[in-house]
Amino acid sequence: MTTSAHLDAAPASVLPGEEARIPLELRNSGNVVEHYAFEVLGPAARWSTVEPATLSLYPDTAGQVELVVTPPRDTTVPPGELTYGVRVLPQEQPQHATVPEGVLHIRPYADFTAELTPRMGQGRTGAAFQVALDNRGNYPLAVALSGKDAGELLTFTFPAAATVVEPGRAAFVKLPVKPKRLIWRGMAVPHVFQVTAAPAPGPDGAPDVPPAPLDGSLLQRPVISAGLIRILVALLILLAVLAGLWFGLLRPVVRSAAKEAVKGPVQTAASKAAEAQKAAEDAKKAASGGSDGKPGDDKPSPSPGVSVKPGEGPQPLPQAALFSHRLTASASANGTDSATYKVPEDKVLRLTDLVLENPQGDTGTVTLSVAGKPLLAPALENFREQDFHWASAILVGAKQEITVTVTCRTVGRPPSGPNPTKCATAALFSGTLE
Repeated sequence: MTTSAHLDAAPASVLPGEEARIPLELRNSGNVVEHYAFEVLGPAARWSTVEPATLSLYPDTAGQVELVVTPPRDTTVPPGELTYGVRVLPQEQPQHATVPEGVLHIRPYADFTAELTPRMGQGRTGAAFQVALDNRGNYPLAVALSGKDAGELLTFTFPAAATVVEPGRAAFVKLPVKPKRLIWRGMAVPHVFQVTAAPAPGPDGAPDVPPAPLDGSLLQRPVISAGLIRILVALLILLAVLAGLWFGLLRPVVRSAAKEAVKGPVQTAASKAAEAQKAAEDAKKAASGGSDGKPGDDKPSPSPGVSVKPGEGPQPLPQAALFSHRLTASASANGTDSATYKVPEDKVLRLTDLVLENPQGDTGTVTLSVAGKPLLAPALENFREQDFHWASAILVGAKQEITVTVTCRTVGRPPSGPNPTKCATAALFSGTLE
């Protein structure tokens, strides 16, 4: 063989986002001037080059080029050992091509953020919070959550095990926070607390990731609020006024009207009773005048019954139809796009559930509007999938529109597949259509 080439036997170490230069030694053992070209082989080829790109050597001389490796600081470049090769192509004698191989050590790096939403919750028996864990490093992170408040007046419900967040992904952990004691009446009391998201140590050589402290607060409202007391007092006053009206005005009027209404029938009944009594006395006298028979007992005949036909109640309203619809919007970087759904004529949509999707990890904002009024406007970088549920449905009237608007700041890069050119956001909303 007229051409020989070799790389350094020791593995070259490089951190994603930085550069490593690996020398490649060449020797021309032939008897003609040889020109060489180079081709990098293996997974590292897409972010590696050879400098200079070509090299000429006189017979029985040696030379050197450098393999420049620049792995991107991206979650798709995992840490570990990576084998690569460089094909050396002689132009004069291509049959003497050679492929020296080497090992590249990709070092791990961490890029971790956490966010507590909402920052302030409120309720009588507690509130539901959510911790967003975002791993932009190149290895999985196991994150444990803990929390405390100054007065130890709150209880936190954390997952039993650490939450594992894959590279380039985000995880959302629900965090119920409840007070240990209820406030029955009085003023609302704020409780300040802190949740700590602590990543576990990574693989060998990985940097230590400091824990992320997240500050929040819970406004504990009394069970019996001042507004509820005012409503109860107002109801009692109203009941007292109604009772006064009844006993002072309405009851005497009703009683007088009832007396007038029964006055005529009572007089008629009294007259008939007198006539019946006179006839009975006459009959008694006639019987005592010569008859041996005993007077019979008069028994009133029962009044005929009145047949009442049962009435028919109102028919139940038809069941509302279950409804769901999905809107998608896509926009280029620094651009905006919208998608709209219009409620049919003579229909009302009861909106109870909403799921927002950010599958690519885009950054920007997505706004949900109902009848032209913004309802929600979360940041895309805070979620990959986020759901909302309303106990009291949001009513959307006939011919009103539900609009999803995405404002793209940066297009995300999913872990697999081609790199997208637009932000892609979807909203799935459901409820009943009546």
